[in-house]
Amino acid sequence: MVLPMNRTLPIAIGTTLAALLLTAGPAAAQQASLDDASGDGANKGLDITRVTVRNLDHAVVAKVRFEESVRGDVIVSIDPRGATGLRLVSKHRPAGTTKNRILPGAFTDGDSSSDTSTCGGFRVRWSADQPTVTMRMPSRCLQDGDFGAIRFAVLTERGSDTDWAPEAADGDIGSSRWVARG
Repeated sequence: MVLPMNRTLPIAIGTTLAALLLTAGPAAAQQASLDDASGDGANKGLDITRVTVRNLDHAVVAKVRFEESVRGDVIVSIDPRGATGLRLVSKHRPAGTTKNRILPGAFTDGDSSSDTSTCGGFRVRWSADQPTVTMRMPSRCLQDGDFGAIRFAVLTERGSDTDWAPEAADGDIGSSRWVARG
């Protein structure tokens, strides 16, 4: 069937728009994941196996998976491009209390203060079954929410450094790629 010229263009445009709408998914948050070798942790502490950080509009969410859920401290360093970062800290005691706080200064900021940053809404959830920790920090806690891309690094401790991700070429702690805000 041949359509008159005046009906062909609207149908073509409509078909194209429908195809675009059907193939376009919902806006997804930007994220980065890192895998870390199992069994490379020290001091019988938290051995990192995977880290995923999502840079959402209203929160930064870090999920760290371990070989096993044991006593230890987790520090997730969040570094915004061109600004001072911070560290999300959770001191995990499986049989006792877990203490959580935000400290000013990312690992890449050099000397960092140990004074606790005040920002309500920071949430930490440990799962012994998985074994994971999920940290959710409201975006307003970092540069009053005025930031774009971030990079991250994770360190675990149990008396001294236990494991870290990512690992730099020299074997020390490195930084992830930049993760755009989504």
